[in-house]
Amino acid sequence: MITEVLFPSSSPKTVMRVTQDMREDLNYWEAKFQEMNFPGMDLVEATAYPVSLLEKISRKKQYKRVKRDFIKYLIYNFTNDLRNAGLTDEDLFYFKKGILPENFNIHLKIPFDYTGNVDFSNMVLMQSRPYHEDIHRFMDMQMSGMDVGVIPEKIYIPVPTGKVYIPLTMYTGSGGKGKHDRSVFAGYSESAFEKLAQKTMRGAR
Repeated sequence: MITEVLFPSSSPKTVMRVTQDMREDLNYWEAKFQEMNFPGMDLVEATAYPVSLLEKISRKKQYKRVKRDFIKYLIYNFTNDLRNAGLTDEDLFYFKKGILPENFNIHLKIPFDYTGNVDFSNMVLMQSRPYHEDIHRFMDMQMSGMDVGVIPEKIYIPVPTGKVYIPLTMYTGSGGKGKHDRSVFAGYSESAFEKLAQKTMRGAR
């Protein structure tokens, strides 16, 4: 039996009523995952680890700093992937200035409430519509019918692979824990990546 964890929910609820048995049924959510079609994503099981309100505010501030670094990291190391994701030359010009194109955002693969941190390994550039919206819709379905301020202890999350989400060139994965990041650090040495990633550590400026 899943223990419900008290924590403010930031996402709107859907009208679908989900029973406790449905929440615990991986097969049900794998079928829903395939039905909704998440190309190039894995279905990952995540366990709740709610953070305090102050910690959440701190992480959101950190996200703004790390987001700028992540955008620079992408433009100088994943230009081909950015083009394949649909960005134009004009988009890339503004991208270098830290301005995201319309209908694109930097998504946290695993939310704060489910052990997600603010670092490059947990970030991906993706289209807001329909893919980002569909991810949150899938998560919202699992919270449907729960009281306000309550989240499930376990949740299944569609997680994009790589640093730039290119839906037409990737496969659709299945359920499980600990799916690894298959992104390629194109033209980037391991030591250089580590130095850049250090900037994303908590408390870094």
